[in-house]
Amino acid sequence: MDEIKIGEALEQEKEKEEIKLIERALREEEEEKGEGKSILISLGILIGVIAVIFGGFKLYDHFTGAGVISIDELHKENLAGELSAEEGYLYRGFSFVYVDGLWWTEVKRGRVLFKIPLHFGPREVEEVKVEGKLSPDFNEGEDVYVVIDPELENKYYSLALSELNFNMVKGLGRKPVAACSKENPICEEREILNCNKTEGKPVIELSYGGEPRITLEGTCILINGEEYGIVKAADRLILQWYGIMQ
Repeated sequence: MDEIKIGEALEQEKEKEEIKLIERALREEEEEKGEGKSILISLGILIGVIAVIFGGFKLYDHFTGAGVISIDELHKENLAGELSAEEGYLYRGFSFVYVDGLWWTEVKRGRVLFKIPLHFGPREVEEVKVEGKLSPDFNEGEDVYVVIDPELENKYYSLALSELNFNMVKGLGRKPVAACSKENPICEEREILNCNKTEGKPVIELSYGGEPRITLEGTCILINGEEYGIVKAADRLILQWYGIMQ
């Protein structure tokens, strides 16, 4: 095995260990906090995202029972212009292919190529408004506080939260820390933060309602939307983290 392949193998083993640590931490927190606090992590959705990203379609197959599909082959066909617009397209040099309700692309980090599935591709989120500007202080430190409404139980909100949490690790190289937007019994030992009260900390707040949009101000990113609109806004931000959109 040559030096490059050895390096790639080591990187992949490192990623596998990171996945195990994330899964274990999420399970421990879920057990400790109880079912009523599950929206703080959205465990089931997040582990599903982890499975398909790192296992590719082979592992995806194991969990869903779907037929074997080679994502690599689909990307080759897409690059050759052999797919319809509904099946795949190129966006700023990135290949996006549509399978089983998800848009897949590939992003290289170091020597590792990640297969990234999102509910919306860049063409579908171009209309999501991004307004304002972040303070340089947002980029300080490892932690980013992901602020949720502890009184809201909504599947779209949970999905947006889960996609943000996982992709933050790879897209930003930062660690998501759960926080609450208001006082609530389920928020014991959680920081109470929001875009009006960041205390100078990097904050991402999800607010359910209104048109899909992203507002940047100071050290806070505010994500708005309802139903799949909030997932669109979250995916728009994620695509920017990966350098796919600006």
